[in-house]
Amino acid sequence: MSRTLVFGGRGFVGAAVCRELAKRGLPAASLGRSQPKEPSGVEEIGGIDALKPETFDSLLPGARAVVIAIGEPPWVRDKERAMRFNGITNINILQSAAKHKVPRIVLVNATMPTWSLIAPYREGKLAAEREALSYPEKCGTNCHVVVLKPGAISGTRQEGSLEVPLWIILEPMRLVMSWMSWPCEVLEGCLPSLFGGAAASAAPGCCCRRPPSPRAGGGASDGCS
Repeated sequence: MSRTLVFGGRGFVGAAVCRELAKRGLPAASLGRSQPKEPSGVEEIGGIDALKPETFDSLLPGARAVVIAIGEPPWVRDKERAMRFNGITNINILQSAAKHKVPRIVLVNATMPTWSLIAPYREGKLAAEREALSYPEKCGTNCHVVVLKPGAISGTRQEGSLEVPLWIILEPMRLVMSWMSWPCEVLEGCLPSLFGGAAASAAPGCCCRRPPSPRAGGGASDGCS
């Protein structure tokens, strides 16, 4: 049976995706550079470097889907490093997946304000998103992509034997962000530089793109359904 490949399956988001796939009994593999410290319920494959397509290219033929959940945090200020790990890594995976006609892609991305402080992170994420939105055209018929932009992600992160309860800070933050979304959009309409465009553009949460439809006269369709 074909499987779902989760790039970054040992990270906070990727590991949660792997656990959910295992819970549903869906064949999956967690891909990462190092060997896992604890079992995730899915097949674990180490030695994967997203900057080196030769380390994962042979895994893509016959894959049911690919989930990309890799990157570095916004506070990495080195522009070249931020582009490598938030942009090029994702782009390499997308291009290899298109070559092998993987039918479904989920890219975990982010909507970030235009503040100069996080410009390197934002530029990497935008480059990855542009490549993802061109995926159906490059892959061909019956290929679909979803760009998923979560808000504040809460939970308990495992750092070796230490449990880090991120939910203590992030869960209240998520609720506040949810309550304040409409007032923030109004404020941004009056003061565009306040949130750097993030309040308005983050509203949809995800973007889906499918191959061009002949009946629609071409052009990819956006929106989630």
